[in-house]
Amino acid sequence: MTLTVEPPESPDITNRGLPRALEPADSLEGTSDLRREELEGILRDGAWSEAFNEWAEYTDLDEAEYERIRDAGLFHELDFYWDPLEARLRFEVPTLPSALAEQTDLASKATTELTDLGHIVVERLEDGYVDWGEEGDSGDTWSEETFESG
Repeated sequence: MTLTVEPPESPDITNRGLPRALEPADSLEGTSDLRREELEGILRDGAWSEAFNEWAEYTDLDEAEYERIRDAGLFHELDFYWDPLEARLRFEVPTLPSALAEQTDLASKATTELTDLGHIVVERLEDGYVDWGEEGDSGDTWSEETFESG
């Protein structure tokens, strides 16, 4: 099913605390290690719209369900961040508000669809916008081993 709607505004991810998946004891230099400001700019500059439109082509949500999820602010509350401990982009789906969580079918569908959207956004970011591998790690690194004859 194709959902023909305008993408909602990209998530505001710069004013968030530590993601649930990261422990406060993890060796982070604060939330700046999460690169949220950079990610928010990239999302605003087109990555969000591209990913959202791709997701909308395949979502199982109908327009009424989409509007309920959008009106609950769940698209805006998706969280994207760089996990410096695992050296990869990650996302978190927001907790559903109680009014939506009580509707079992829609709650399950909302969580599934937000998770699918999160995966698509991360894939879009990795494929076309960011390459934040290990600091100092370069695929063009040459060593003497490269030229040794066997």
